[in-house]
Amino acid sequence: MDVLSFLSVAMIVVALAVFGLRNYKLAVSAYVVQAFILVLIFLTLSISHDAGPLFSWAIVALFTKVLFVPYILFRLLKKIDIESEVEPVAGFFVSPIIALGFSLAIAMSLYPIYLKFSLIQEHIPLIAAITVFMLGIFGFILRKSAVKQILAFCTFENGIHLTLALTAYNSPGIVEIGILTDAIFAVIIMSILATRFFKYFGSLDVSKASELKG
Repeated sequence: MDVLSFLSVAMIVVALAVFGLRNYKLAVSAYVVQAFILVLIFLTLSISHDAGPLFSWAIVALFTKVLFVPYILFRLLKKIDIESEVEPVAGFFVSPIIALGFSLAIAMSLYPIYLKFSLIQEHIPLIAAITVFMLGIFGFILRKSAVKQILAFCTFENGIHLTLALTAYNSPGIVEIGILTDAIFAVIIMSILATRFFKYFGSLDVSKASELKG
């Protein structure tokens, strides 16, 4: 297995940890690892395909994804002072299995289509990109915690950026597109909303928002 494929598989494993870990600090720490792996993938692609823009994007991602976003999330956890996630839909053990199973199935069915349009003809990285993207989607569906949904959004966004790097690494403005679609601004807003939600409901369980109806 080459370096790019190894990093791609590692990104799936760590994304699953972000999804499945009950402890918030451990989940955020896993996200830091996931984001750092994405930076390493950008650097690997920039070297192997002589893609200068991806090197620039890797530097930007290092500051935004690896440093600033986790800082915001750890600060949020300090404010709310809650260590662990509430029971998710389908339970702590079943929901990760469901998410990974469906994510891999969807990735395997879609990646031949992505491969036709991808500038980099790498099977495992493309499968990983779609899988990470889908794990983020299932994070929204199966996890009830506001913090876990923020992490799901970040995972979803990392999957999009990995796909973009693989399919259009030499496109004009690729760095600018990456910056504009970065999760950092959404994470700031979602963290503020999560803090207010916790102050109002005394919980991070977003299902409690149904009390606002009517």
